[in-house]
Amino acid sequence: MGNQTFPNRSKGFTLIELLVVIAIIAVLIALLLPAVQAAREAARRMQCTNNLKQIGLALHNYESMHGAFPSGGESTYYGSNPPSTQFVDGTATLTKILPYLDQNVVFNTYNFSFEYNDMRGANATSVATRMNMYVCPSSPNSGAYNGVPDPNGGGVRFARTDYGPTCYTDIDPGGQAQPAYANTATPLRNPASRQDGLLAQGMTPIARVTDGLSNTIAIGEDAGRDDYCISPYLESYKGPQFPNTPQPNIPTGQRRYWRWAEADNAFGVSGGPNNKFRPDREKTPYEAPPGALRTAGNNAGANDELFSFHPGGVNVLMGDGSVRFIKDSVSPVALRALVTREGGEVISADQY
Repeated sequence: MGNQTFPNRSKGFTLIELLVVIAIIAVLIALLLPAVQAAREAARRMQCTNNLKQIGLALHNYESMHGAFPSGGESTYYGSNPPSTQFVDGTATLTKILPYLDQNVVFNTYNFSFEYNDMRGANATSVATRMNMYVCPSSPNSGAYNGVPDPNGGGVRFARTDYGPTCYTDIDPGGQAQPAYANTATPLRNPASRQDGLLAQGMTPIARVTDGLSNTIAIGEDAGRDDYCISPYLESYKGPQFPNTPQPNIPTGQRRYWRWAEADNAFGVSGGPNNKFRPDREKTPYEAPPGALRTAGNNAGANDELFSFHPGGVNVLMGDGSVRFIKDSVSPVALRALVTREGGEVISADQY
């Protein structure tokens, strides 16, 4: 027959081979994606840790200059029974430490003769400035602002924070459930047992922290606070010893936890970290009484409690400047001991 020649056949994949390759690639992606996500979260958690370390350095530089740590903004009035919340020291801790975070320009534009949210705009420029070290990168709303300009803040777009002082704890010291709070997010809450954290009313000399700086939380994560997280306290509220009357040029409505200049970004610790109780916030941003759902201050999720988007726990800054990771599984009694500055408790690192 002689030599026959045939047309060149394609050397490409057959359909079955192509499907097999695609399946292998899909399996590899499925295997690699969690590792990539874990690596990204590890980087974000490290950045969050670095943010808290910067804040810790600022607190200690403040203490070196003034002989004491700054106030917590929010604090406790012990003249009532049970003790209650007050705001008598002006603006937030995070405002007072700005010069020690290399933010002199922002600090110098802040006028302490006016409230941070005075509607005449005395502090509008400074309070709208985003502070990278006040924002946890794992927080889903880690942008500069929350939503539209706040209608209760004279239209100012306030910059936010994911951190705040743990200014008190009212977890029952015996870990006993309290009937009055049985159906709430924090069943161990016992207001009569309330005790100060490291940053509370006035300035705190190191000598006041008798539990030891390395055993006392100064700043904790309360990440993800947004327009839906509304304080139970009015903008005009100072404390039970003051008449709660509207103030000229101060907005009406509720305080906002998430503004870095707001004294109410400090919070009490009434339960364990990362509380998943629902509902954890209002249904409508900036909702205020009357007619509100009134989840304000319910101590669930990021609504005024230790909360983070790091799997398994939260980052906290200790009084000595170190950063620790508090596990979700921490005993509430051990957590109380970590918050109090002079409770006399003995606690070891393996308890949290």
